[in-house]
Amino acid sequence: MGLDHIHQHAVSIPEQAEWLLENLQGRGLNEWASFSELVQDCEVQVEIIARFLALLELFRQQVIAFEQPEPLGDLRVSWTGKDEGPIVVTEEDYA
Repeated sequence: MGLDHIHQHAVSIPEQAEWLLENLQGRGLNEWASFSELVQDCEVQVEIIARFLALLELFRQQVIAFEQPEPLGDLRVSWTGKDEGPIVVTEEDYA
């Protein structure tokens, strides 16, 4: 039996937000990426959760848009092009 689930993995939501924004900006304005694509490199579940929380924060700041063409279908994400000021995601928001 593996013990990986016992160890805590430190994952930074601000770092995940930065990674997501760079990835989506690299794809271009209004180009869509599936959530599956955006988490395919995650090694542990907590990374997927942190990346999802980062997406919610970016959405709240209107930096990204979501689309889900069908109920329970894959969530798609796109950069909106909004670059007004710095993106602020702090660890304190998720402590």
